[in-house]
Amino acid sequence: MMQRFVQIISESTETHIENFNRIENLIYEELQQSGSTRLVINLQKMQWERAIFVIGLFSLFEAVIQNELKIEKGSAFKELKRRLEKDRNTELLIRFEEFYYAINVLKHGKGHSYTELLEKQDSLPFEITPADSYFRNEGDVSETETLIYVDDKFLESCLAVICQCYEELFRIK
Repeated sequence: MMQRFVQIISESTETHIENFNRIENLIYEELQQSGSTRLVINLQKMQWERAIFVIGLFSLFEAVIQNELKIEKGSAFKELKRRLEKDRNTELLIRFEEFYYAINVLKHGKGHSYTELLEKQDSLPFEITPADSYFRNEGDVSETETLIYVDDKFLESCLAVICQCYEELFRIK
């Protein structure tokens, strides 16, 4: 079961990225002919779909940890962080926390997680919307108000952190 989880989420993420890009390319081609509001909304929808996918991916990761370790609801990530600290795997712990905060921001908007990310926004492996702005990239018609820019790099980096944490937690080498 354990190794299968990594394989399935890796293949699923790859397939979703390919599909997101294929659909976006088709929309951009259509935009060359027409500036239709429907096309702009479809581009924005693709940004939301990426966010929805990664939130689900992270939530599934939490559920799998909880199930595999047979621990109570709400303590899976606490246990993961405890074990990473115990093993002195500081770099992975930091990366995990960055994506943990990013997923919280995607789910809940501004709050503690957003403040934590703002404090280190120059060293993050992804882009966030500055505190004094509604948009990260003024003029990008596909941009949504998610505060975190969820592109292919974000999806791939989040997947890599999940896989590394999973392998570390269950000692899969």
